[in-house]
Amino acid sequence: MEDDGGERSSFVIGLIENRAKEVGMAAFDLRSASLHLSQYIETSISYQNTKTLLHFYDPMVIIVPPNKLAPEGMVGVSELVDRFYASVKKFVMARGCFDDTKGAMLIKNLATREPSALGLDTYYKQYYLCLASASAAIKWYFQSLNYLFETLVVLRLVW
Repeated sequence: MEDDGGERSSFVIGLIENRAKEVGMAAFDLRSASLHLSQYIETSISYQNTKTLLHFYDPMVIIVPPNKLAPEGMVGVSELVDRFYASVKKFVMARGCFDDTKGAMLIKNLATREPSALGLDTYYKQYYLCLASASAAIKWYFQSLNYLFETLVVLRLVW
């Protein structure tokens, strides 16, 4: 995604899936410090929903857990990134970095709005995959910059 200045997108994407063909995506915009969360069931063998979102965000980095066998007939998000987004930097982070509990805590601690207004307590179990992706994306960001996240960023959460 190019803006008026011709600059490349500033999105870092965390991407994970489960055996039920559900995908969690967190798109962290480094320019605006906004976090876009998506969780959906991938209904297509070709991962069309995921491809569409990746095309929209045009990420500079995609973070995935280690490759695992995808459900029957599915390619898996890591293989999808390898096949169709080879020009994008791909980082493989340990599954432990995709921690939904830490993701929820990070979002609560960094959000600009009143944390209770985010509705995380209500939707926590329903949106665990996108929260796990958020955890990995934010962890990657702060590790790559070697900063302490508690003092630097205030997120604007976009559901």
